[in-house]
Amino acid sequence: MTTITPFAAGSYLTTRNASQLQALKGQLNDLTNQLSSGQVSQTYGGLGSGRSTALSAQATLSALTGYAAGITAAQTRTNLAVTSLTQVATLGTSTGTMLQNGLQSVAANSVSGRSTALANLQTALDTLNESAAGNYLFGGSNTTTQPVVDSSKILDGTTDASGNKLDGLSTLISQRVTAELGAGGNGRLTQTPANPTTSVQITEETNDATRGKFGFTLAGAPTTTGTAIGATYAAGTATSPGNFTLSMTTQPSAGDTVSFALKMADGTSTTITLTAATSADPKSITNFAIGSSPAQTMANLSTTLSNALTGAANSTLAVNATAATASNFFSGAANGGPSGTGVMPQRIAYDGNKNPIGYTPATAQNTVLWYQGENSYDPATGKPTPAIDTQSVQVSATGSVGTGARANDPTVQNVLAGLATMAFGLPTTNDANTYNTYQTVATKAGNLLSSANQTPSVQDTVTQLTIASTRLSNAGTTNKALQNTVQNTLDGIEQISPEEVITKLLDVQNRLQASYQVTATLSKLSLVNYIS
Repeated sequence: MTTITPFAAGSYLTTRNASQLQALKGQLNDLTNQLSSGQVSQTYGGLGSGRSTALSAQATLSALTGYAAGITAAQTRTNLAVTSLTQVATLGTSTGTMLQNGLQSVAANSVSGRSTALANLQTALDTLNESAAGNYLFGGSNTTTQPVVDSSKILDGTTDASGNKLDGLSTLISQRVTAELGAGGNGRLTQTPANPTTSVQITEETNDATRGKFGFTLAGAPTTTGTAIGATYAAGTATSPGNFTLSMTTQPSAGDTVSFALKMADGTSTTITLTAATSADPKSITNFAIGSSPAQTMANLSTTLSNALTGAANSTLAVNATAATASNFFSGAANGGPSGTGVMPQRIAYDGNKNPIGYTPATAQNTVLWYQGENSYDPATGKPTPAIDTQSVQVSATGSVGTGARANDPTVQNVLAGLATMAFGLPTTNDANTYNTYQTVATKAGNLLSSANQTPSVQDTVTQLTIASTRLSNAGTTNKALQNTVQNTLDGIEQISPEEVITKLLDVQNRLQASYQVTATLSKLSLVNYIS
């Protein structure tokens, strides 16, 4: 049932006046709140038609704040990575320069060169373990695992948690050099007098499984000058070793020579030349003295030949083996690789008689795998994926910048291998062979160390990361400008103009005060007062 409220004369006007007073009071409260908070409203509903724009602007500002935080953190990581890799490049360049300068005085510079190279190698390895805010820089996408094993373990080996002895770089180099030199220390060649007084014979390694894989093989027949020295040659086959014989029936003249080339397993070769002289140091590796008879001269030639073979084995062959082993060792990785099970360096395989017969992949249970970080490969190409893409930071709604890096970049591997070649390959004694050994190291290690600054180089990666840092900086500047624009737009919607609000507030206060005064006067009005 509907009830109709009785109507009294003048009640409508009273109600209307009360409503107007309440509206004015509400305006006064709103203006007071705006003036104290500086905002149009405490809720988006109070913004009216501007609320959609305000909500959109707030979302944009929130995203820009997130981008700014990511850019700041990424710039710190990238700049630190640039500094670290620059140090690696500097170590490679300065060590290579020192190595070349040392050719002026090899005896004095060999010892210091070994020490400097070893110290620089340890420094480079430690540098590659740099981190920022607890995240490692050179482990690719894996930022929580130390990417490089401690340098002492890399060099000297260690024992794992299961008790397995893991060989380090020094052991692998020692084993390879020993296998190359052979028991006689002359590249697995055999020197025998074919005729005790008039000839000497050089024969290749007799083990068919070893020959051609370790030590020297004969590259061809010797060549001679003059008529006193004769040479015969029999090429080796898969089942028989090659040999050559030098003979002498008459005295040579001073300056007469005999030369022959020795080939190594990597396909390179070294040439030995022996020269007859009126007198020569018995320890010489190049000259033999003309004796009182052909037999005596042949004995002198045989001695010099032995010195030369041992010298070539301990210089060219040993240094080549050191460089090859170091390069192969630093190609290893505990994870990833083409098969996804890591990259295993090569170890020497032996037969039942301990003869080296080839190579076999190392395992994680017998060899230190120096790189422990992420190491993904592209299955289509079989090559490592770009390291720069292993980490990225979002800099805008549609843009990102790659900032990743790996310690096992091939150019970094070369620098490390070059430092190791110096540290383990430079001569430790001062003799007739010292200069040749040093020069071989200068060539082999120098080529590896050139990866510090010659394309492709460590410096290329530094440049790549520097460009990434610049892109981050530019993105940060762009985002800051956009943030200011959006903030100004939002402020125009949400923030009040103090001058305007104060003016409105004074107007409402005056109107409300006048209304109160009129209402108070009317409330006191009576018939008597009205008549009088």
